[in-house]
Amino acid sequence: MMGTPLAAEYPAPPESPRRRRLVLWLVVVALILVIATVVAIALLGVGESKDDGAAPSGLPTGAPPASTGEDGYLPDTVDRYGQQIRVPRDPAGLPLLQTPPKVDREVNDPATGVQWQRVYEFGAALFSTSDGPTSINTDGLAQGISHTPQGSVIAASQIIARAYFGPTQVRQTVMTQQVIGPDSAKAMVLDLDMPARQYAIDRFARVDPQYSDTFSRVSLASGPKTSSEYPSGQYYGVTTLTMVWDQGQWKWRIPDDGFTNATADTRVESVVGWAQW
Repeated sequence: MMGTPLAAEYPAPPESPRRRRLVLWLVVVALILVIATVVAIALLGVGESKDDGAAPSGLPTGAPPASTGEDGYLPDTVDRYGQQIRVPRDPAGLPLLQTPPKVDREVNDPATGVQWQRVYEFGAALFSTSDGPTSINTDGLAQGISHTPQGSVIAASQIIARAYFGPTQVRQTVMTQQVIGPDSAKAMVLDLDMPARQYAIDRFARVDPQYSDTFSRVSLASGPKTSSEYPSGQYYGVTTLTMVWDQGQWKWRIPDDGFTNATADTRVESVVGWAQW
């Protein structure tokens, strides 16, 4: 019987109970696999939606971290005067292992184990092995700076570097926690738009003789810069900050009348007698 399906010519034998159980088992296994696949795809979708969502609350989208906590350094860099600056992997800086300072230090003796470090890409701040800072907190602020003339110099450097060059949240926190003064003056600092180039380190420092346990007038100088206005053909730019000891740390004290000619940067032709840090 040509053309007749074999199934019609040879009917299938009756299905045994063992075969029925096998088929039922295979159907159950297939259903389990399908359900597992659907669940896996759903979970993957949830994970992807978290990755693509908004940043965690408290950190603006795209904001750099205040501190990564990384150890070690990248290759050194230099400022415009060719002075060495260490570049820590943590953009907030790398505190150094502390050792007791030498005894009988004078007010204008520099700290021991001084290291200039780049902070937040273009800033530069002082670190030492004798006067701190001993740590950088999660807000990106330098902590553990000594209650000494040397500590007041380090604190001035740290505050300026972070207030001028830190990420927005670091700058705001510095102005709130480590700067005392009128809101209008603080707003002026926060409104500064610093140039995208390495800050020249203030290698020369001087603490006013009127230093006390609660007060330090710190002058920081960078240079030399070329100028025909001076017989030597050069000068140093000087920034002076008033530092006060408050709540266990040095803070930058801006006068109540804000920034005036009295607080403006000045120039000196020579830094003879200044401490070199």
